[in-house]
Amino acid sequence: MFDTPYVMKLAQDLARHSGARQSQIAKNVANADTPGYRARDVIEFSETIEQPRAAPEVKTTRARHISSTALSPRYDTYDIGGEASPNGNNVSVEIEMARGTDAKSAHELALTVYKSSLDVLRSSLGGR
Repeated sequence: MFDTPYVMKLAQDLARHSGARQSQIAKNVANADTPGYRARDVIEFSETIEQPRAAPEVKTTRARHISSTALSPRYDTYDIGGEASPNGNNVSVEIEMARGTDAKSAHELALTVYKSSLDVLRSSLGGR
């Protein structure tokens, strides 16, 4: 009866996706000098919302443990390709910085949409 509105769920998913992408970018930058490391990226958000994800299996030993549905989903990654340096590493810090800016913008968009949706919901309920 009191389900979360779709736009809010979508904003939450976009924020989670942006966080996962930012995490992958950080891994790429951290391994910028690692021989043989191949830069990876998270699949596009538009592809993740079209396919349902199975909840990860979590073993709980007590009734009050966190349920598996409370965990954030894992996003698939792929090798971004590109020219490798002589040591086999293909991480470009400049490209990773640009991708990080894109991920930050997507995260800010998600938070703005979520906040605006909360404001509309509060207004409809007579709150301030």
